[in-house]
Amino acid sequence: PSPRYLFLGEIHKEALAFLTYGVVERKGFILLTGEVGTGKTTMVQALLASLDRNIQCVYISNPLLSSQDFFDYLAFSAFKKKVRFKSKADFLVEFEEFLKRSLQDQKTFLLIIDEAQRLSFELMEEIRLLSNMETADEKLINIFLVGQPELNEKLAEPRSRALLQRISVRHHIEPLDLNQTKDYVIARMKTAGCNEPLKVFPKSTIKALYDYSEGYPRMINILGDNALLLGYSREKRKITPSMIRECYEEIRFRPPLTEIKKDKKPIAKTETTTQKTGKLKWVALFLFLVLFGVVAALVKGGKVENLRLFLDKGLSTLFGQPSPPPKKVFYHTPSLETKPSSPMEKEEGISSPMPEKVAIEDTSQSDQEKEQAPVSIEGSQEEPIPSGSLEEAAGPGLEVQESWPTVTVKPGDTLAQLAIDIYGRADQKLLEFVKRHNPEIRDINWISVGQEIVFPPLSKQEEAPVYTVHIASYGPFSSAREKFLHLISKGCEAYIIPVNLPERGRVYRVTLGNFSRLETAKQYASKLIKSGLTSFAEPIRLEVR
Repeated sequence: PSPRYLFLGEIHKEALAFLTYGVVERKGFILLTGEVGTGKTTMVQALLASLDRNIQCVYISNPLLSSQDFFDYLAFSAFKKKVRFKSKADFLVEFEEFLKRSLQDQKTFLLIIDEAQRLSFELMEEIRLLSNMETADEKLINIFLVGQPELNEKLAEPRSRALLQRISVRHHIEPLDLNQTKDYVIARMKTAGCNEPLKVFPKSTIKALYDYSEGYPRMINILGDNALLLGYSREKRKITPSMIRECYEEIRFRPPLTEIKKDKKPIAKTETTTQKTGKLKWVALFLFLVLFGVVAALVKGGKVENLRLFLDKGLSTLFGQPSPPPKKVFYHTPSLETKPSSPMEKEEGISSPMPEKVAIEDTSQSDQEKEQAPVSIEGSQEEPIPSGSLEEAAGPGLEVQESWPTVTVKPGDTLAQLAIDIYGRADQKLLEFVKRHNPEIRDINWISVGQEIVFPPLSKQEEAPVYTVHIASYGPFSSAREKFLHLISKGCEAYIIPVNLPERGRVYRVTLGNFSRLETAKQYASKLIKSGLTSFAEPIRLEVR
């Protein structure tokens, strides 16, 4: 990031003041966390630029190092030359002497470790032991840990309690709110030479920019830059909300198209226009005769009502006639009750109460369509729905008055969040289940604002698992979703389950696996820890009320 475009709002100025205080006063460990794209690296660069030349800094951007590699890198950066020590003890003696000489010269040594959430527990312990180098009055080394929210979870582990207690200054960078986004855009435009930024980015456009970026500065930069390029190519002096949305649709992930099979044989001979026209005539004549036969059979059998429905449905499909207006229905969602799973969540009977009734829109369907069986989640068998009753197949807690419920997507919504609101949980199979009933959804990770999504009912065997393994908890849903997507990208069976905790409010648990027996869940938890996929794994029981 260019320091020329540095923008510090009130929150960032306060954070910078705390971090500067921690370095200047030699407070030892300093912790800075934030989501991807919130400006952690920019904050570090601003801190270093604000310090004087008496600060000696070693910056490590890739912490995936062994202990020996870490010491070699630290020695080279500190001593400004390649030095190979015979043992770790030799390095520690020489390094401590170096720090004492720096203190005598009124210099402060600062070690910055970026992406610290990737540190191994072994290396974290080595770094903690380095902080033991101190005099009777002050620390010889300051250590600055910078990382994503997963770093907080790692520090909360029992094996990291000694390191956690030594952190004296900490700050978490939050995304920008709407007003801060406006100030941010205006500041960057003025720095670039624009005297009237609001004529280029009106308030409505900034609102759209905030909605699609969710307040993350990196995404604001990308969308704003692409929108300016789009406006330039179209010779527009004002960026509109539709242009922001177009840029967002352009940069978001799209699944690759299915590759054409290599062994597909090419067409031997190209048909002429006359031949194609002749074939089309015969096809049209054939379809007309089939349609005529169907109509004649319906009339002859006295099924005039069926004929009307057949023609109405056919005309609507061909000419795109609007469907009847949606009706309001009420859909009962099951609430999940979980038992405590970690030292951080000690309350008994922790529950995630969902609203008893959620008013949502429902598209009307014909009686024949209501009697069709919903497609069950991948991996389970389909259960036919008895004619005239969706409630029996849907299980307890589901009340369907006319048809399946639909929800209109709003800015900031995700398919996983909507599934949690409707079903009380989210997992890959459930999202794929919803996707199959909504052909316009091409990717479960991306839905469009204004899109209407149908949520079909679940059968009893498609409800929540009996036992699952809890591996992490998050306050923001976006953090839980990011972890969820990371896990399913590795082929894991992941779930997101909302829970209300008295001391923390609403949190989102990320769990793995679906088990009918507690012993099997415990064995799976042990395998997860041994594999290194997670450092915390605790089986929990889920009960659908």
